[in-house]
Amino acid sequence: MSDSAATALVVDDEPLVRNLTIRALSREGFCCDSAADGKEAARLARSGGYDVVVTDLRMPNQNGHALAVELMELASPPAVVVLTGVTEPRLAKDLISRGIDDIVYKPIDYSVLSMKVRAIADRKAREKSAAKEAATQADATAATPANSEPTESLITQQDVADEFKSGKVVVPVCDTSLNVYRMSGSDEVDTKALADSIAKNDDLTQEIIAMAKSPFYNESGVPIADLPRAVVQLGQKRVGRLALAATAQAALLSDQPSPLNLGLIWARGVAAGLAIELMIEQGGHEKIADGLVLCAAMQDASRVALARLYPDRYQELIDECLETNQSLRDREQAVFGMDAREIHSLSMDAFGINQAEIEVLVHLHDSDEELAELPEFMQTRVKLVRLAGIVAQAVIGVWEPWDDIRLPSRGAADELELWSIDSIIEQTRENSEGINFSPEIESQLTVKANATGVLNYCASVSDSFDFLEAIVRSLRTDMERCFNPMSAKGDVLVNFLGVRSPEAEKMVKAATEANVVVAIESGDAKFYQSLPQTIALPMSYGAIHATIG
Repeated sequence: MSDSAATALVVDDEPLVRNLTIRALSREGFCCDSAADGKEAARLARSGGYDVVVTDLRMPNQNGHALAVELMELASPPAVVVLTGVTEPRLAKDLISRGIDDIVYKPIDYSVLSMKVRAIADRKAREKSAAKEAATQADATAATPANSEPTESLITQQDVADEFKSGKVVVPVCDTSLNVYRMSGSDEVDTKALADSIAKNDDLTQEIIAMAKSPFYNESGVPIADLPRAVVQLGQKRVGRLALAATAQAALLSDQPSPLNLGLIWARGVAAGLAIELMIEQGGHEKIADGLVLCAAMQDASRVALARLYPDRYQELIDECLETNQSLRDREQAVFGMDAREIHSLSMDAFGINQAEIEVLVHLHDSDEELAELPEFMQTRVKLVRLAGIVAQAVIGVWEPWDDIRLPSRGAADELELWSIDSIIEQTRENSEGINFSPEIESQLTVKANATGVLNYCASVSDSFDFLEAIVRSLRTDMERCFNPMSAKGDVLVNFLGVRSPEAEKMVKAATEANVVVAIESGDAKFYQSLPQTIALPMSYGAIHATIG
């Protein structure tokens, strides 16, 4: 907790919520005032000079949205955090676009809320200090000779676009591997043409020959004398995929500095590429499959590029995520002022990726409502790549604290005509065994068994693969499956993701000797608002760890 004295205004028409919020913020060192509606809050804010305003949306006299807009128009606006039970993507997008610092959905974890507000207030204080220092430097610059060095400017979307176009970033794939990948998917390309293309890159040539000689791809020990024989041994389609993986590894793991765990990112990309090939075959999606392996493998390429351009800023973002349990995606949008669509579009265009592939990547983080507006074939392409990324995380089994945990909806496999997610995960694991996942890909979270007892895990509805169970098992080595949470003791986590069960409240009340946490989707938060403890996905891996780890 910071020692700096900060002031907060808490706005809510419910006295209980106001008092709980004030109590939590006070523990983080805030001096708090309160207001029961937006009109009173606006009056106080105009004269109070608060560091942060925490406000509900639905209130009498003046609602929280109107209050937020008015606060943003002040000469020196405070940080604004909105509390709401309304999970409407367009409302959230509008609030963020107006400069709101964060949106916290009810039911509220007040300890997490207070840490978030403290981190936001501290960040605002740093920004004000930096702005003041920059203004002082600008005044000094005006009085210095013209040949003195300029002060550093703020990062804008145009700055990012210019940096990408300048070619300063090491891209995750080279032109040779892209050509090989595209050629490998064509029935009109023969082995010699493919080998000739690979031969244009000496490093790639050596890597392909080495793979063809490895026991995983060559169990019988067939002699590999030259590149064409290596291509035959590996198989035409596999060569394209392996070419992407090999050069991506070389680029990602170069000597250029990055605050990100590039080994983990590369391993996930390779696993996602392997997974989506299996999904395309199992679901019969060959007609719309063009470029999807590349999309699956490059889901995080834009983040790698940005982190290479701005390593110091990214280290700050990661530190903030570790402190507040926010996801890195949320922090990226707040700092760079761009959503995932804009970032992907800028970077992929600079990398020379086809427009058809860019269109998939820019929609990966769309809401269900936004995705529904796309043509049906595009929806399927996006959903396949999304699911491949989630499968890859489960296969690698390592998550960073700032990872945004978004699990597939129930029935996603049926929707994509996949008969077994379990078999896709198992086959992806097997196919990954021939790839050297190095260097270290461990998470920054240290996981230990809970000394007080086991975590009982109960899935309310069976699905083809329980992704949440895999995540929970990575956090609690003492996890055990539980079939009757009402008779359990100690810590209990119940999976109600994608399920609205009227029996949930009764079940929690009946478990008198257990500390029950219920995992739900954020869209169901209002339905489950009576439950004392919930995990509402999507949320960061670190936030899940803070609740059950």
